[in-house]
Amino acid sequence: MFKFVMKRIMYSLITLFLIITATFFLIAGAPGDPIAAKVGQMPEKAQGVIRARYGLDKPVTERYIIYMKHLLTTGDFGESIIYTGKSANDVIKDNAPISARIGIIAIALQITIGVLLGLVSALNREKLGDHIIRVCVVLAICVPSFVVAALLQYFVAFKWKLAPVFGWGQLKHYTLPVIAYAAGGIASYTKFMRSSTISVISEDYIITAKAKGCKKKRIIKKHILRNSMIPIVTMIGPAVAGIFGGSFILEKMFSIPGLGNYYIKAVSDSDYTMIIGLTIFFAILYTIALILVDILYGIVDPRIRVAKS
Repeated sequence: MFKFVMKRIMYSLITLFLIITATFFLIAGAPGDPIAAKVGQMPEKAQGVIRARYGLDKPVTERYIIYMKHLLTTGDFGESIIYTGKSANDVIKDNAPISARIGIIAIALQITIGVLLGLVSALNREKLGDHIIRVCVVLAICVPSFVVAALLQYFVAFKWKLAPVFGWGQLKHYTLPVIAYAAGGIASYTKFMRSSTISVISEDYIITAKAKGCKKKRIIKKHILRNSMIPIVTMIGPAVAGIFGGSFILEKMFSIPGLGNYYIKAVSDSDYTMIIGLTIFFAILYTIALILVDILYGIVDPRIRVAKS
């Protein structure tokens, strides 16, 4: 297992290097002028001084080498061109926890409710409860999160006055963003859990357990639930990595001071260092999540550990 994890870490480092390289050159070649967004109508000579300060007067290859050396030696993603004196590391440190709170609560709800509904739906296949859950799943998957957010704002906040739309810092401010974020994920987990459970129920070892007289609760807990969770584990990795990226639109709609506002503003202003820094941060999270998923595979299903060994 240790050898397997080390190999995955090496692959992840190579992947990160390729992502950083591709992102740097794509951003450098994209249209837009961050200096113009920063200084507006300043004289050309003054703009040239600012370009030299951020190294934008150098060839793109030389800028890439300088950036990589600085990143590897200091771990600093670079200073923002638009926000003077603020680096991408500062933005991540100050605003990532805010986005993370919403994402972690939403994912916890997605997994818990989705797994439960999927299991109930599969165990009551073709019954009334199954049909109701499947209809709700289709609706939740088809409706985008920003539409759910708009409906929640109108009905729950403005019409029924049950929760605030704007503001941040108190538990009540989490309600609408978390529900809007979690709705589609709950549907997806329910769908995959139902399909996986139906597949597991038809396996020979389940039939054998029933023939031996095992109680239904024990069969569900020890055999059906554990083996049905493998597709869910696969989904957890990208979901954890997408905690920050998946809530950008919702952060804008609910005026949440997370990473979303900074990332959207950085893209619109061609803030190269901020875009690259935040992209690297997301890529690191994604690769770590994938490594953890591989480890979870062996925990959920011991047969996978045997196969790998």
